[in-house]
Amino acid sequence: MFRFLRIAILLTILLVVIANQWLTGKRFASWEKSLWVTIYPVLVDADPEIRSYAESLGAGSFQDINEFFKRQGARYGRQLEKPVVIQVARPLTVLPPALPTESSGLNVALWSLKMRWWSWRHGRQDDLVGDDIRMYILYQKRNSEGPLERSVGIKNGSYGLVNAVATREMAARNRIIIAHELLHILGAIDKYDLFTGQPIAPDGLANPGQSPLYPQQFAEIMGGRIAVSAYRWRHPASLASCVIGAGTASEIGW
Repeated sequence: MFRFLRIAILLTILLVVIANQWLTGKRFASWEKSLWVTIYPVLVDADPEIRSYAESLGAGSFQDINEFFKRQGARYGRQLEKPVVIQVARPLTVLPPALPTESSGLNVALWSLKMRWWSWRHGRQDDLVGDDIRMYILYQKRNSEGPLERSVGIKNGSYGLVNAVATREMAARNRIIIAHELLHILGAIDKYDLFTGQPIAPDGLANPGQSPLYPQQFAEIMGGRIAVSAYRWRHPASLASCVIGAGTASEIGW
């Protein structure tokens, strides 16, 4: 009897979560109201330079993300004064659960449950406005031995994890990654080759209709890079060098 009762409770919770996610997705896709996004700086270690940098951040540090969405929305007939409203929380010192090394359905599901619990425990601060999306930015020093760990945006969880370098020189690059993962949460998919990083034509190109096709002048945000040729690319310097292409616009409800 207890076993069936436990299953019934779990199924009820699951149905509530699914219903809530469906309603949230519908509201995001409508773009009728501003999306409230909380940036949570997370200190990867106790380095005083990282803490000082994280504590210096405010809403103005991420204003060009709102400007990017406003500018791109206008291209698709969306006159949005404040598509994204960003607030910044106090830095966190507790690290979130590590991403699974294997992307099996079970591993991802278990990680998602751990992440939800961690976010519930550590993401509440009394002075913050209730948010729609939480972006946890893991600030660290650049690892000279290789790239940072991957970043993710979880559509069904309305949160993202972004690995970022804690320097002003890398701030613009960090904001590109934040915007990219934010678009994942809103329903957009990657448009680049996972092995080479090359943007995939046509949807991964900022201007797939130009002739000649290369070099491109801008990066499609979900393509992530500026395609110099069919086999070469370079990183955009800032969100001013990025656009939301037609495919991505359709995926997020524009």
